[in-house]
Parts: sequence; C-alpha cells; structure tokens
Amino acid sequence: MTYWDTSAILKLYLAEPDSRYFLELIAKTNAPVFSSAIAAAEALCALHRKEHAGDLKRGGAKALFQQFCEDCKAGRIVTIPYGDDVVAEAEKLVRLAFAQPRPVMIRSLDLIHVASALAGKARQLVATGQRLRELAGLVRLSLLP
Repeated sequence: MTYWDTSAILKLYLAEPDSRYFLELIAKTNAPVFSSAIAAAEALCALHRKEHAGDLKRGGAKALFQQFCEDCKAGRIVTIPYGDDVVAEAEKLVRLAFAQPRPVMIRSLDLIHVASALAGKARQLVATGQRLRELAGLVRLSLLP
C-alpha cells in the first residue's frame, strides 16, 4: 500500500508548480490513495486558507472539498480511521523521534499520518513535509517524491 499525506493529496486538486508529478504518480496505478481520516479536516482547512488568501476563486474551496468527499465515497481515496492501532504506532514513533541524537521535532498531525501509514501496513509514503519525511525515514518507509 502507498500512503499519501494531505499535502500530497491536495496537489491532485490544486494547480501548484509540482502538481503534475503527483497527478502522473496517481495515473500510474489503479490503486486507491490511502490516507488518515484526519485528511478531510486538513484538506478543508487548507482549501479555505487558499480561498481566503485569494489563491482560489470564491466558492472554490467548497467545490474542491466536495470533489475530495466524492472521491472518498467512490473509493478513490480510502481513509484509515484514527483508532487504538494508530495511537499505539504514534507512541512508538514519538519515542523513536525523540531518542535520536538530533531529535525529529515532529508535529502532532504529521505523527498521526506516519502512525496511520504504519497501522495500514504501508510500504511507501507520498509526502512533502520535511519532518514527516524524516520520521518516515526512521521507520524505513520508502518516500516519494
């Protein structure tokens, strides 16, 4: 399974300089995108921030979020529930992150993403955030890009 964090998923909906890479990546497979259940709240917030900043037309955040929700309902995006298995992985990850000679100063939502990837048995992680990628590297998840 390949796990996508929210920043990578958003590149499928927003025209950003590197969006083409992510669109090509998803086009290479019929497999759904796997992510955490928190991706919906993160996407909603990010889209509205973009609209407020003027990067999206008025109503654009609502339309793009609706498309995201439709993709979830259609099974193109599969979310991993935040449950005891994710919490257990998060506990291990926090200990690992802060046991490093140079601790990985991971943020809570990034921690949930990596823990969800592990709980879902992912082998690859598609992500852009540096701290998230650094933590994923500690547990030997293959990173894209």
